[in-house]
Amino acid sequence: MYDKYPVYDVPQNNVVQRFFSQRWSAIVIEIALTIVITVAAGRAFDFFGPFEGESAAPALAVEARRGDPLEPVKERARHYIRDGRYAAAAALYDFVIMIEPAEAANTSWRGYISMQTGDFQAAQDYYRRLLALSPDGFDGHNSLCWAYGETGQFASALAHCSAALKAAQTVPAYAIALENRCWVLVEMGEYEAAAQDCLTVLEMNGGCAEEVCALAHYNLGRILAAQSQERGALREFRAAYEIGSSYSDMYLEIAAFYDRLGYRSAAEASYREYRRLSGGGMAGE
Repeated sequence: MYDKYPVYDVPQNNVVQRFFSQRWSAIVIEIALTIVITVAAGRAFDFFGPFEGESAAPALAVEARRGDPLEPVKERARHYIRDGRYAAAAALYDFVIMIEPAEAANTSWRGYISMQTGDFQAAQDYYRRLLALSPDGFDGHNSLCWAYGETGQFASALAHCSAALKAAQTVPAYAIALENRCWVLVEMGEYEAAAQDCLTVLEMNGGCAEEVCALAHYNLGRILAAQSQERGALREFRAAYEIGSSYSDMYLEIAAFYDRLGYRSAAEASYREYRRLSGGGMAGE
């Protein structure tokens, strides 16, 4: 189901060999090599037509001159993530991390890719590295809250949820951490505490159309479904679906709930979204 990162019989500690052993489009490898040569020569990134088309090349060249010369590579990796092409995205971020090992954002994205492909142990490793790069950082704690929750390590998950709440410096960040803790509590079957967290998220963001609110509705739907309150669960799941999220499992669970109640077309639509986000049906990886 998931678009797994291809692993071949190569030394796993040799990032260069791992990068060049990937089974993905040869043109991406060719352009990545061109990047290295171009950076070494100090030339502008005016060759990116094969990635984005001729109209995008000048903008990419300007971006490369202004700041991070690897930004076009990172943007391509993020584009692959949006398309659910996780093997290609992982290979590009492995390459970027090799060049910029101390850049926290690279490690964060690599952990996110592992989460999306269901490799939660690898994700935990990346997020621990992220926390080592930024010990008091919100992102590392919030991500480990999620990653430990996925493997049922709830004590560790809740500890990092609490640390993320303390590290949050903005209202949106606090809401994200609170929703994350809500999800962990639902996984634990602590429905009353979970509902309080998710309801607080929605109260903090009245009329919100952001992903954090979609996830809050989704988790409230899970609580109500577990308590056999089907009408309430339908209401919350519908709100979650309409707002939308990048969390593929949300759509899988909603699809199963709709299917159980006999809402076939709604179940199929939700399942299609799950497959899109999880990389199901993607070719050429």
